[in-house]
Amino acid sequence: MRTGIITFHRAINYGAILQTYALQKKMIDKGYAVEVIDYRCEHMENFYKTLTFKGKSLKQGVRGLLNFYYTYKKKKHFRRFLNDNIRLSDMVYTKSNIQDSNKVYGQFITGSDQVFNYACSNFDTSYFLDFVTKPNKKLSYAASFGINEIPPKYLDDYKNLLSSFDKFSIREMKGQDLLYKLTQRRSELSVDPVFLLEKEDWLRIAKKPNMERYILIYKLNASDLIYDFARKLANKTKCKIISLNFDFVDELKNRGIKGIMSASVEEFLGYFAYADYVVTNSFHGTAFSIIFHKEFYVEALQKDFKPNDRVESLLKITNLQSCKINSLDDCVLSLNRDFSFSDAQLKTERLNSLKYLESILNE
Repeated sequence: MRTGIITFHRAINYGAILQTYALQKKMIDKGYAVEVIDYRCEHMENFYKTLTFKGKSLKQGVRGLLNFYYTYKKKKHFRRFLNDNIRLSDMVYTKSNIQDSNKVYGQFITGSDQVFNYACSNFDTSYFLDFVTKPNKKLSYAASFGINEIPPKYLDDYKNLLSSFDKFSIREMKGQDLLYKLTQRRSELSVDPVFLLEKEDWLRIAKKPNMERYILIYKLNASDLIYDFARKLANKTKCKIISLNFDFVDELKNRGIKGIMSASVEEFLGYFAYADYVVTNSFHGTAFSIIFHKEFYVEALQKDFKPNDRVESLLKITNLQSCKINSLDDCVLSLNRDFSFSDAQLKTERLNSLKYLESILNE
């Protein structure tokens, strides 16, 4: 019986593509027939267009033009990784034909990204498996809401969509609470798929950078702290600073920081694996810092500057809360990072998550 995974596999986002890769690889390694459904969400396809002026200000449009080459190159890297490393469905699906996938797959898994966050996909209900004809085929793995509450106008839709699932696996405890509030249903708590693979698995595809002694910045959200923190850390350690997800304007504003504007997925992993220090505000930046046992510092805030529950939960599980930063005063070199403890905790979480996966795939 073939299993179809629906997720944000076409997002030009390192975390999104690597969680897709990890979930499928682990399932294939365990001997299961699985494919990622090549679903094209109209909202996300438009969002990741290489050059578009729709809905953008003049300033944003000019910035897009300045970065066109780097954006195009990065997107090309992502599409090549997707085609080379992920088993995709033969059929390309859209909202108009996604129901046809019922003829191909015996069951469906949605996850492990923020598939239950209406804002990410403009509430594309395909990620809630509304097209699946039989409820016992509807499953999730480490699905995330990414929000703490549902806007009133979506409440009834959320309740109806989620109530028809057979089994749930959720990525954060607050997500479990929200699911129970909506449906009175219990769920498994599962790790992000990047933790289903081990350090050695990631090193096999990581590309070692041609540099040494560096501090890596990886930020997704605007931050007044990240760059200044990295500069203070550089003064203490005499390391150079490099930053992923930089663009042309970022480089003009931040002299002395080397921008990596269009890293491939393999290069992304390599920059983490061989960094001396990492400064980040990203969940997956935190995850790979832990996997690779890095001296890392994380600002655990979201775009709206509220606490990042995903990061907070991960730091709590691994007992690495001391790596959280709130100000420049937190730039301390003598932090005690017990990676033997975090490895043991993540191994337990991994085994529990695999137990859930195998239980649903063997039914």
